[in-house]
Amino acid sequence: MSAVPFDKVLQSKWTAVKPVNGEKHFLVVRIADHKRREVKLECVVTRTTQIIAYAHLISGEKFTSGWS
Repeated sequence: MSAVPFDKVLQSKWTAVKPVNGEKHFLVVRIADHKRREVKLECVVTRTTQIIAYAHLISGEKFTSGWS
């Protein structure tokens, strides 16, 4: 589990455990919903975005903290 608290997750960097369509490195660009604790991720290469739950981000199953 990541040590990035929800209130400091903005602009944090993440790497996909299993890249899909060549998308591996992501940046948290926005808090999508404070109440539901969702964040908006943007792929740094393709600029595509996705909204995911903060719990899925920090669980370690799909993403790891930092760019590796």
